[in-house]
Amino acid sequence: MVMGKIADIIKSSIGHLEFFSGGWKYRADELLVLCMHSTPADRMKSFALITDDLLKHFKPLHPSQLESYYLGELQHGPYVLFTFDDGLKNNLHVAEFLHSRGLGAFFFLVPDFISSNDQILYYRKNIRPIVDPTLDKLDEDFSAMSQEDILNLLKQGHQIGSHTMSHLLRNTASLDEVNREVVESQKMLQSWFGCNVSSFCSVIQTTISVNAMAKSAIEQQYKFHFTTFPGLNGMEKNPRLIFRRNIEVNWSKGKIRFALGQWDLRRWKPQILHFLSLR
Repeated sequence: MVMGKIADIIKSSIGHLEFFSGGWKYRADELLVLCMHSTPADRMKSFALITDDLLKHFKPLHPSQLESYYLGELQHGPYVLFTFDDGLKNNLHVAEFLHSRGLGAFFFLVPDFISSNDQILYYRKNIRPIVDPTLDKLDEDFSAMSQEDILNLLKQGHQIGSHTMSHLLRNTASLDEVNREVVESQKMLQSWFGCNVSSFCSVIQTTISVNAMAKSAIEQQYKFHFTTFPGLNGMEKNPRLIFRRNIEVNWSKGKIRFALGQWDLRRWKPQILHFLSLR
């Protein structure tokens, strides 16, 4: 606990230092993809402040513009794209807020979580065994959106993607397990919601959850693979290796600035190279 607080203080200090020494210096074709999770109702003011701060520096990218971005048609950024993992019911608050601002987001869903008879138990066992009790307190902070909720998201212009079938995909998976987690999850979401699902988001940590068979299946089934690696999408321009920056609504401004900066990117290069080498 103490070490975690010290690490947060160090990250905040570096984040502020990088920001105030010149701000976020990104090329006009850079795309910053945010990865977020729980968004409780009582944290919406924080989310609004985060959004307002980001839009001072980045242009919003709507999910429907992602293909145009990767075709090189968008050069007047830098851009920011919102994504939310796991399909928590409390994400409905940010979905409504973003919609009211004319913004869109990706929501990555876990079909087994949605269809579970005990969603709270499923979430605590298979998705997030350790939670922050100061952040998550209500049932909606541990439960999945319903199918009706998700249909409403789609009507608002948001898009959905697969976050595996069960959130239990690991790099030790067999071919049958990969097929269920990667291929069958896509088919199920498409059958439930009647829309094309062309985006996949790997779980936990991409090098922990994706092996060569899974990487191949993702490339065959999906146009876009959202990973857990931070990086510069404008430099790579690889739709099967989309870098994301993890931030959360209860983080300090300094810690968010650290996550959105470039100081920490170098240490991820070995893992990214390992992922690219999977055959």
